[in-house]
Amino acid sequence: MATVEPTVDVSNRIPRQLLQSSVLERLREEIIAGVWKPAMRLQERLLCERFGISRSPLREALRVLESEGLIELLPNRGAVVSAPTLEDALDHNVLERSLECLAIGLACEHATHAELSRIEALHAKHKRLAGGRDRAAFVQCNNEVHRAIVCASGNRPLMDAHLLNARQLIRIQNLRGFVEHSALESWTEHDAFVRPLLERQRGKAVAALGRHFDTIEDHLRARLERPPEKAGG
Repeated sequence: MATVEPTVDVSNRIPRQLLQSSVLERLREEIIAGVWKPAMRLQERLLCERFGISRSPLREALRVLESEGLIELLPNRGAVVSAPTLEDALDHNVLERSLECLAIGLACEHATHAELSRIEALHAKHKRLAGGRDRAAFVQCNNEVHRAIVCASGNRPLMDAHLLNARQLIRIQNLRGFVEHSALESWTEHDAFVRPLLERQRGKAVAALGRHFDTIEDHLRARLERPPEKAGG
């Protein structure tokens, strides 16, 4: 009796592009979060087994991570997580300052009422967290305020450039821990540029945000001029 082979529904297959995108997003998130430390190897065989994929989509994802500066592809070693240097961090901060000062100026002109309301709500949440003990939540909210301002600029290329650059600075936060300084002082600096933004006072908002980035530069220097924190420390 002849055996009838089951019909394979190819419409349910996961497209290769989605595999690459999923792996890329997962590895990027883990590197930025500090799960993968500088100088650690991303072994292809183990990653393929972990994600249940072939080497091709993995290698494509690794090439993107290399272009973003998160890994290096080295001869005879393969993919290795890059180590942020003080010089690189300061360069990223110079770009971040330029992008965000441009963004807050544009937001003063173009932000919608809904976007300003969201920034105001995040700013209020940031203040509440400043009085608590959850330092990680405070810093995450801090980053959300900055990102919301950039998105309120209405400029897509600016948003895309900021997203790519901000990852590098957030990664340093996660790798080096949080510099000990007053959370309320940090929020007060935010208040100095958020309030004029909400009132659409462009000059005051840009100037105050520039001063805030002076503080960020000091914190970057403090993070990168000391040894990394040990895991669990």
